[in-house]
Amino acid sequence: MFLSEWKTLNAGRKKLIAAVSLTVIGMYAMAVSSAVVKLRNDRVAEQQLHQARMGTNSVESGLTPPDPLPSEGEFVTVTIGTYVDSITNLSIRESTWSGEFYVWFSWKGPKDLDPGGKLVLVNGSILNKQLLEDYHGDDGVNYQRYRIAARFQELFSTALIPVERPMLNINIEDGARDGSTIRYAADSAANISSRARTPGYTVAGMSTVVKPHTYRTSYGDPRKQADQRATFSQYVVGITLARTSLGVYFKIFLCLYAALALALANFYIKPVDVSPRFAMPSASYFGIVANYFVINSVLPPSNTFGLVDIVTTVGLGTVFLSVALSLAANYFYDRRGEPQTARALDGVMFYTVTLCSVVANIAIPASAIL
Repeated sequence: MFLSEWKTLNAGRKKLIAAVSLTVIGMYAMAVSSAVVKLRNDRVAEQQLHQARMGTNSVESGLTPPDPLPSEGEFVTVTIGTYVDSITNLSIRESTWSGEFYVWFSWKGPKDLDPGGKLVLVNGSILNKQLLEDYHGDDGVNYQRYRIAARFQELFSTALIPVERPMLNINIEDGARDGSTIRYAADSAANISSRARTPGYTVAGMSTVVKPHTYRTSYGDPRKQADQRATFSQYVVGITLARTSLGVYFKIFLCLYAALALALANFYIKPVDVSPRFAMPSASYFGIVANYFVINSVLPPSNTFGLVDIVTTVGLGTVFLSVALSLAANYFYDRRGEPQTARALDGVMFYTVTLCSVVANIAIPASAIL
């Protein structure tokens, strides 16, 4: 398109167009490098959050460190385990998910301890609870097994959507007796069923941990001091999910990519055809904005500037560049009477902006995935 025009240009015009091309490349390089650094930091922050949540002695950022439980005392050690049978109704927007799981307790000591009877879900509400087995052996070993259906509240990070790796948690405590009375010990038999699936995700891993959890209140108990805090033994299940493919990503941004193609095709329209030359990027701009509103309608409110926002911003920036460069081409074609310069500028900018846009839309999501 532009090679024949390029050959007719003098050295000054060639240097000018080359300088504009390098400027555009530099702008994309700065934007992409900043986005890559941020998204990599978001991925690291997500991993650190999961590690802190499932660490015995680690505390999530922003939470109060628990008071340590004494190593000795008159407490009963209860072995607890879970088998997650299903994951349903996962909603990123509502920050909730539902599921069914088995939970069992094994202990030596008083038969009337009944750890399952006073079980509470710290991060959820029990919808249905069935006692399936209640065994008390002559050797002093006691056992209970329940099947529970529950709905959980989960604060999902939106920074890496739609390539995020969310963690689902089940936090179990004894609702009445703190760590001075009952201490949990995680059963290594805990597992998750292959039936525990949710659309768009696959189970990437599961782990369990027992850690202390302190409440900054005495619950108004007259037997306690007003400033006394209660520390419970908490059993935590962590289920890490991962996207099954990039299909969701491309579905989300399909309209954005179509709008970008329309904006880039703008360089093939003559600079003097002002109406179509500026109508196409205008349509692209509003198409990207509409796509962004649709995406945000299925995401929870957040102050985080994440992957969706970055990709959309790069798309809007590309459309803006196509308009700005169209104005430059029109200036050379109409005002300066240099059609060869205008056509050469359009040709060079088409390949420059297209290449930069493609690289940006590969590098940005790749940095969030890897």
